Amino acid sequence: MTVEQMEQAQAWLERDSVLHANMLEVLRRGSADALIAEERGVLLHDTGCGAWMLAAEPDVAEDFLDQVPEGCDLFVGHDMAYFDLARARFGLPEREICWSAAYLDKVSLSVPAFGGELRLLDRSWAPWVLAHYSHTFADLDYMERAADRGIIGAFVEGQPAGFVGFHDEGSIGMLEVLPAYRRRGLGEVLQRAAINLALERGQIPFGQVIDGNEASLSLQRKLGMAVSKTTLFWLMG
Repeated sequence: MTVEQMEQAQAWLERDSVLHANMLEVLRRGSADALIAEERGVLLHDTGCGAWMLAAEPDVAEDFLDQVPEGCDLFVGHDMAYFDLARARFGLPEREICWSAAYLDKVSLSVPAFGGELRLLDRSWAPWVLAHYSHTFADLDYMERAADRGIIGAFVEGQPAGFVGFHDEGSIGMLEVLPAYRRRGLGEVLQRAAINLALERGQIPFGQVIDGNEASLSLQRKLGMAVSKTTLFWLMG
């Protein structure tokens, strides 16, 4: 891909930097091994998570989808107008509808005291994190890679109380607080710490919230994260 392609893609995606935060992060870290940037949309393949990602005007979406190779098993679309088209094209049975949230400021957030400490967890913690993660798509290999990217653990009186990390495509996620430690503000503490870690590393602090999770959306807004005006969708095998 050329510098001109990169610049054209970035300019197109920055029309809505909140909705397209995931694709902008892929460009920032240089993990796209395929990129098509045209006047009416952008298509890329991210080696980080293995997903094809599309942001395009609806009436040209089919032309971009024609560029995605057969066998695609992970796809992200940024306009619900071509959800049905993409689902029929790839035949992927699983889906997630999400809101995108992005922290657009460059100033680190304060992290309130919570009677404990925060630590980065290494790979030895991967089995424990996997055992306490509420979503079932992850496996041990995924959690070991997440530890390499940075999992922040919260400890109270020396005991692990929760964690937050970064998914393969760069989004802040995996936020879990163990039942015995809930309603103490630990979720907010961990989210603030993750935003700060992303800023320190030059990453775009962003996350994706499953549609209907109002508690999580409220937390994003409380921390000054902008939330997209429209949803995006994931399709997976």
